[in-house]
Parts: sequence; structure tokens; C-alpha cells
Amino acid sequence: MKLELIHKWACPYSARVRDFIEERGLKDRIAYLEVNEMDGAKDRLTQLTGRTQVPCLVADGEPILESRDIIQWLAQNLGGAQGAAQA
Repeated sequence: MKLELIHKWACPYSARVRDFIEERGLKDRIAYLEVNEMDGAKDRLTQLTGRTQVPCLVADGEPILESRDIIQWLAQNLGGAQGAAQA
């Protein structure tokens, strides 16, 4: 499964998702695309969602928006369910 997290470092909602990913040891399974630094990341986000909202987890080409929804998806699909309740 190909996973990408489109995010901004300064965004608190992106930070919430990154923290969950790091706490659960999932960082090596997810590619990070930073909107402010990566050429084309913002365009990719707009193309996928029609919006520029971050964070956005892209799971096999399907976007998931909202930090709580992303954390819930990660917990259900990659493990770490106890963290989903804390998010």
C-alpha cells in the first residue's frame, strides 16, 4: 500500500498526525510531502481534493482529510488503536 502524508510543518493539525505516526513507529511506511517545500505538493493536493487543506493522507490514491479521520484510519489499518482514542 502506498501512503503519502501531504502536510505543513507549521500546521498544528499536521503535527497531530505526524506525532501519531512517530509514536506508533509508522514513519518508515509513509512518504511525507511538505506543501511549502516540495514542488508540486500543493498542486497534487488540489488535484486530489479540490482543496488546499492539510493534512491529507493519500492511501493508494484515495485522499483522507481531517486529522482525526487520518489518525482513525491509520489506527484501523496499520495498528495503534489505543492512540486513536487519545487523538
